Amino acid sequence: MNQDQTSPAIKMEVDDNSLNNSASPRKNLESREEYNQETNFPNFPNQILESLTTIKKFLSQQVSENEIKITKNEVMVNGKTFEVNYEACSSCKSELAQLTCSQCQRKICSKCVATRNSDNSQCFRCKNAKKAKNKINSEFDTIIENLLELENSDKIREAILTEVENLAGKSFEHLIELAKKLKKKGDKLDREISITYFYVGKVFYEKMEVFFSENNLSREQKTRKILGSFRHAKDLDFGKERLTIKEIKEKLSIDDRKISRFFGLTLKVFLTYQGFESSEEQIRKATKVPAIGWLRDLSQEKFLDFSIKLEQRKRIKEEY
Repeated sequence: MNQDQTSPAIKMEVDDNSLNNSASPRKNLESREEYNQETNFPNFPNQILESLTTIKKFLSQQVSENEIKITKNEVMVNGKTFEVNYEACSSCKSELAQLTCSQCQRKICSKCVATRNSDNSQCFRCKNAKKAKNKINSEFDTIIENLLELENSDKIREAILTEVENLAGKSFEHLIELAKKLKKKGDKLDREISITYFYVGKVFYEKMEVFFSENNLSREQKTRKILGSFRHAKDLDFGKERLTIKEIKEKLSIDDRKISRFFGLTLKVFLTYQGFESSEEQIRKATKVPAIGWLRDLSQEKFLDFSIKLEQRKRIKEEY
């Protein structure tokens, strides 16, 4: 024990075997071979240093002298073995975690349990997330029903009818120019913009699909990859005109952030309508199509949820 009676003693022992037996430092944060050459102390990870600082502060506030000795096999306080198996609640951080959330598997205390029974315990975070998801699903239901329901009339506005005719045969450069023109006319042209973005997204999607073709990916994995592939797209060119992302950005007169959003949005529009027998007719005659701004603001995860739910509802509708 330290003989200095003016401050509490902390004695830390680190067994050499615990430092040298690890094949990879990444597997065990406290298993490191490097030592500080001046002090010959182990180079402790930051979380260990933080823990030691907390212990020191606690001991400095005690009236009596205490000694804590930590080795590879045990913790001893004032010469007696002290069992340490404490895990703080991952939610409030202040109480002992005695339960496990059945949904996220986080350790939580009794105060942070939203629902509890013999087989199931759910934390407030998961309960609130479920409420938010239910709200989103309710929103999805309305949008999907409107999208799946077709009416007899073509709802494309007569004033710009000719601008979105026969887009399937237009050049990629023409589609980009039209996308810029429609955007300037206002945000209420969801059908017109959706048709244009569908064909732009088709070009983007097919090129990125080839880019990831060597990977053995499931449909969902491939969709995730392509939706998040903008950094790869910057090195490619698109359409018969072989336009680069930089050239597309210049034609649209937008900055780097907006070209990334444009790329992602056109892919979302394409993925929304690609499964229909006639994608363009669905956009033209649906009771209501998803607003462009709404699709743009959906995170990747929420868009994937929307796509799955749309596919399920479409399949049910086709069966009946």
